[in-house]
Amino acid sequence: MAGLTPEEAKADTLARFTDPGPDHINCAQAMVHYALLVMGKDLDLMTAARYLGGGVGSMGETCGAITGTALALGLRDCHTASDDPDLQPRTAESLRELVGDFIDEYGACRCIDLTGFDLSTPEGRDAFGVSEARKRCADYVSWMCDQLTPLL
Repeated sequence: MAGLTPEEAKADTLARFTDPGPDHINCAQAMVHYALLVMGKDLDLMTAARYLGGGVGSMGETCGAITGTALALGLRDCHTASDDPDLQPRTAESLRELVGDFIDEYGACRCIDLTGFDLSTPEGRDAFGVSEARKRCADYVSWMCDQLTPLL
C-alpha cells in the first residue's frame, strides 16, 4: 500500500480526530494513524494507541499527541530495515527535543494542564467534549503531525 502525502494524511487524521461520531480517534491514535498513512502501513495498528489518549487512560498525564508520536516512531522502526546503530539514540534525542519544543509552544505537556479538564471523570469528559479545549487538542495533533513528518 502506497503512503499518502503528509498533507493528505494530516487532513484525514484531523477529520477522524475531530469527528464526534463512531469514527473518532483519540489524540494518541491520531498520531499513529498519521504515521501509518504516511508510511503506507496497515491502519489496524492504530488500535495499539487506544489507551494512551487523555494523558494515558484519561488520567491527565502526558498528552496523547506526544505518547502517540513516540509509539509511531517505534512502529516506524518495526517497519524500517536499518542497520544504523545510531537510529535509536538519535530518535530518542529527537523525541526529547520535540517534547521540549511542544512545551515551549503550548506551555505544558500534561493533558490536564493543556485541557484544564479531569478526563478521568464522566463530568470532566462531558465538559471537555463541549469546550474550546477540544479544538485546542486538534491544534496539538496538527502541530505534532508537522513535527513527526521529517522523522518518518
